[in-house]
Amino acid sequence: MNQIATHRQSASGATSRTGDLPSIQGLNTFAIVARHDSFSSAADELEIGQSAISHAIRQLERWFGCALFDRDHRGIRLTAEGRILADGVGAGLARVHQAVRDVQHLHDHLTEVVTISVSTATASNWLIPRLARFKADHPEIDVRCVTTDSDRNFDTSSVDLFIPVGRARWPGCQRWALADETVYPVCSPEYAASVGPMPWTSDQLMGVDLLALQERHRSRMRWSEWFAAVGSGVLRGTGQGITNDYSVLLHAAMEGQGVALGWHHLVSDLVAQDRLVRPMAEVVTTDEPLWLNAPPGRSLDSATELLRDWLLDHA
Repeated sequence: MNQIATHRQSASGATSRTGDLPSIQGLNTFAIVARHDSFSSAADELEIGQSAISHAIRQLERWFGCALFDRDHRGIRLTAEGRILADGVGAGLARVHQAVRDVQHLHDHLTEVVTISVSTATASNWLIPRLARFKADHPEIDVRCVTTDSDRNFDTSSVDLFIPVGRARWPGCQRWALADETVYPVCSPEYAASVGPMPWTSDQLMGVDLLALQERHRSRMRWSEWFAAVGSGVLRGTGQGITNDYSVLLHAAMEGQGVALGWHHLVSDLVAQDRLVRPMAEVVTTDEPLWLNAPPGRSLDSATELLRDWLLDHA
């Protein structure tokens, strides 16, 4: 029997089909726009022009015969129909991602794959040096590390676990406290000697080259907050912004270009190796720990649970 696609006429006169599905690419674009509530942010994530995003959404709205977004001078918002579609497409894409991972696991035979996303600095200074030990303990699990240095536009459905760059909460995500956020100044031994005997005073620290990140979006502690937390008065300015990559910032500190704020879990190995020193005794531990997260709406498989537990034990 031939299957005949039926048509309906909307109140606006647009025609849509009910016997098949709209473009999968269009649905994926819609899901990304819905997640960001922004055409421009979706364009950034997909690395295409905003006009292409707008065109894809218009095509989808013509297919359904109704508006999926309300548009005004304040931006865009999902309509009632758009919300229904966003919920369904989001759940569907999550199942597709899971199915892809399941097929990859079967293809790898006895090797199970767990994908974790962390910042470049966390990967190079904390995670990668420890993964050899995890692999020795669990040779049947292959850990794939992907790096991102911004929480903006991050797609949680593409990974099994992730450690956010900043302090933003991720609604619906499972999370576990990985480590305290403990912060103190660090610099090269040569730079410390050029300033004077350690430990330095707060006045000495305020007078040196303070290296800082160039951040478009505030994520973690800045120099002014650190000085305020240790009760050392008010710092004028935020430090010398030299890079937006924390790994590069640490290398600048090791090369004697100034003093950086060091997050304990990222710099403790470098301090133990005498590549960095702590010129002051003061330490700040915030009330916002580092979180290990898992995407919402997904149960952890045994391999992901093993990596999670291992990371929490070795943090």
